[in-house]
Amino acid sequence: MEAGSELEQRLAGIWCQVLGLDRVSVTASFFDLGGHSINAIALVGALRNAGHPVSVRDVFVHRTVAALAAHLTAQQATTEETTEAVPAFQAVAPFSLIGAEDRALLPAGLADAYPCAQVQLAMLVVTLTDQERRTYHNVSAFPITDGQPLDADALRRAVQAVVDRHDILRTSFALDGYSVPMQLVHADVPVDITLLDLRDLPTEEAETRLRAYMAAERATPFRPDEVPQMRIAGAVGRDDQWWFVLTMSHGILEGWSHHSLLMEILDNYRSVRDTGALAAFDAPPVRYADFVAGEVESLASDEDRGYWQDVVAKPVFELPPGWGEDESVPAYECGTRVPLHDLMDGLRDLASRTGTSLKSVLLAAHLKVMSQLTAEPVFTSGLVCHGRPEVTGADRVYGMHLNTLPFVHDARVGTWRELIRQTFDTELALWPHRRYPLPAVQRLGDGRRPIEILFNYLDFQQVDTERVGFVDAIYEASGEFGLHVSTLDGVLSILAQPHVVSYPNVVRLGGMYRAVLDAMIADVDGDARATYLPESELPVVLVDGVPVVEPVVRSVLVEVESRV
Repeated sequence: MEAGSELEQRLAGIWCQVLGLDRVSVTASFFDLGGHSINAIALVGALRNAGHPVSVRDVFVHRTVAALAAHLTAQQATTEETTEAVPAFQAVAPFSLIGAEDRALLPAGLADAYPCAQVQLAMLVVTLTDQERRTYHNVSAFPITDGQPLDADALRRAVQAVVDRHDILRTSFALDGYSVPMQLVHADVPVDITLLDLRDLPTEEAETRLRAYMAAERATPFRPDEVPQMRIAGAVGRDDQWWFVLTMSHGILEGWSHHSLLMEILDNYRSVRDTGALAAFDAPPVRYADFVAGEVESLASDEDRGYWQDVVAKPVFELPPGWGEDESVPAYECGTRVPLHDLMDGLRDLASRTGTSLKSVLLAAHLKVMSQLTAEPVFTSGLVCHGRPEVTGADRVYGMHLNTLPFVHDARVGTWRELIRQTFDTELALWPHRRYPLPAVQRLGDGRRPIEILFNYLDFQQVDTERVGFVDAIYEASGEFGLHVSTLDGVLSILAQPHVVSYPNVVRLGGMYRAVLDAMIADVDGDARATYLPESELPVVLVDGVPVVEPVVRSVLVEVESRV
């Protein structure tokens, strides 16, 4: 259906521009068009610039052009001046987030300084104290194919230009010496790249050499006072293919920023190589300092504090005993990947039929699997959120914007449709409070971290897969949570600490996810309270009625005798 009213036509034009589409039906859901929480920020910024006072939550609730137009019309009818509904954005001025005493202690050569975000600080501390696993010190390598061999000088110029543009890439950390831990933004930070020549090596040996380099990088974390908190290498391979290798502190970049940085460097590299000039760059009016300011504002909010106070009062999900390795087993990480490509059309159809998003469907499945492992009807599990400001350009600001927060789940809903809708509505309720940092949430409870298991929905649509071998990319990283479930490009990945979940149980969990997703697709109005297991598993019905699934790994006779 084409846009009808003048307002619908204006909104449809903005949606097309932001989502990169030629035409938008007024009845098409934002999520069905490829929308998610980060490009929703770009959409909201464009709508506000055009004079429409909307928020990301408005886009999530009124998911079509027609519904959003009706919402704006109704809002205008009840508000004398709609421009007052959303205050004009005011960027944080350099050095305005610190006091005079701290400012007097700053070294020369800084462009700005502001407090560390609390999750940032927690990551830095974990990296410093975890000498064995180097948690939150990450290395990634992407194969690049663009028809020409690596031009080292062009890559150096491209990297330097991007570092000059973004505050977080010129940031170091001062964990003491000030009233609070600080991040210092340096005005000028010269950078260089390392070159690896793999051209004359057989394919297998070249990969071994690349992985050895990455292992050495993983073994060398950054000191907090180092700048930049990243290192870049170009590995020259055969047939004009080369590898872009990035070593970084997770304290400066999350996944969206990481992959956006990759593409910005590659775009500049190609432009410099082919024309001698950098690619055009439109600096956003928002900076990482504005994210920090949003966290400071949230910490002072009674409404945010009250919301999380209610959440931490609920039971925290815990795996049943016996799912992890014995503590005597040396620490390592284990994981598995569950391909979902054959289910993606059905999962997207579920999202459309329930008026939600693909993320909500996958998160609902995750929560269902968790609910099969606990007797608690209501519990909290972790969800990775982001706290980017709802401002034009915030989607293009690099930084560590993530905040993993407890997500409330009620397992008593009857159907898959109800479960998916409940999951979507719960995230809507969480959205206005997402900037309240996890360490502060933890302090509202008994001091114990309110999550050990988390779910992360990923979508790196900005990556040009014709140039970047996204599927063949190599990631070397580790996390601090016991169980980390993520979804990206039709694959569900499970990563666990084996003292929490052993490798055989990681594989069993993968089977449970497939069984649950199959059941959801088969009948959206099917029973969401039943237990769903892969065919290879035999559920044990406990005589005391406790609904905890325990996979049988011994014979039935031995299992019965042991229980007797």
